[in-house]
Amino acid sequence: MSMNDEEYQTMKENARRKGRTLIAIGSLVVIVGFAVMIWGIIDIVNLGLEDMDFSFMLKIIIGGAVAGIGAIPFGVGIYFYMASKMEKISKFYSRATGGAMKYSTEQVTDGLATGLKKHGMGIGTGEKEVIKVKCRNCGYLDTEDAEFCSKCGKAL
Repeated sequence: MSMNDEEYQTMKENARRKGRTLIAIGSLVVIVGFAVMIWGIIDIVNLGLEDMDFSFMLKIIIGGAVAGIGAIPFGVGIYFYMASKMEKISKFYSRATGGAMKYSTEQVTDGLATGLKKHGMGIGTGEKEVIKVKCRNCGYLDTEDAEFCSKCGKAL
């Protein structure tokens, strides 16, 4: 199932909108959680030892839990927002690294072709490399399996 450009743009805008909303909600919940934690820490400083009822501990624990819970929608919101921007990010990276990737691919392919050819194989052609032997008498290049020169008849 493929989607057309209009559906894609709508989906991208929905992801961006949901991402922003979740980031705002998550940030607000995290701030409230930290505020409750700070309230508990201030209680530690302000209360004397005789007035300590450990309610400050409850404020710190609850504040930390609320801040941790707020981090969840914040993180999901960042994910949605970044997913809506992925097209621009991938275009940037492909432009930034495209030349190097093309050069690397060409070098690997050329190296592989050279290595295969060296061992009598070719890429896609099925042809085997022909090795020639030079005659010591007349200099004619003959096939490697020849015992006598095809031009002058001397032993190779």
